[in-house]
Amino acid sequence: MSSLTSAQRNAVSQFAAATGASTRSATTYLRNNAWNVERAVDEYYDSGAAATPKKESKAVVELFEKYKDPEDPSTIGIDGTINYIQDLGVALEDPVVLALACKLEGPTMGQFTKQGFIKGWQSMNADTIPKMKKAVESLSTDLANDPAFFKQVYRFTFGFVRPQGQRVLPLDTAVEYWKLLLEDKFPSEDLFCKWITFVTAEHKKAVPKDTWNMLLDFVVNVLGPDNGLDSYDAEGAWPSIFDEFVAYLRR
Repeated sequence: MSSLTSAQRNAVSQFAAATGASTRSATTYLRNNAWNVERAVDEYYDSGAAATPKKESKAVVELFEKYKDPEDPSTIGIDGTINYIQDLGVALEDPVVLALACKLEGPTMGQFTKQGFIKGWQSMNADTIPKMKKAVESLSTDLANDPAFFKQVYRFTFGFVRPQGQRVLPLDTAVEYWKLLLEDKFPSEDLFCKWITFVTAEHKKAVPKDTWNMLLDFVVNVLGPDNGLDSYDAEGAWPSIFDEFVAYLRR
């Protein structure tokens, strides 16, 4: 995999985690599908080449058992999650916690399922705390340097932190996680502060999924250093909140 780009290596990891296929097989299917993970996985299963699922790692299962919720042994609950993250040497407010939750298919804040925990760590070939610490370091590097992986984690975060039973994200929660994930993605601190002021003082509405997802694209493609507001197409497929924000900036 040394000749692959970081984005391609991440695609291979996603494919392998989803299918249990070997790195060689994952690379072949991804190359045949222009590195589109979803299309490559579909072709893999359509071809009848689905791999036999990996046998559960005894060491990973034992670690899960150590942190599991005594009242719901199929999950790690909030107390176990806090203890586990601390044992990994990671601050709870570190963005890499979101990346880890994404890799382990965490259903919601403060919870891991047994299936997602085992599947995720087996896909990263880590079955001890020291190995998991190294894997987390790699996730942190990928989060900082791999735009495709960052986008995957950013989009995952919406469902992960959204209150159960709700379709939208409370504005205060959205702002909290934008500060955690997107502040350094904006071209300047001033522009980020203007976005936060706009959504909290003028827009004042909960955040639906399309707004959350497309904000990253808006920041990169419209506000990015090589672009500008002149490139914004109000007739495009942007949610109306971005029309309003551009008008706010042009006052």
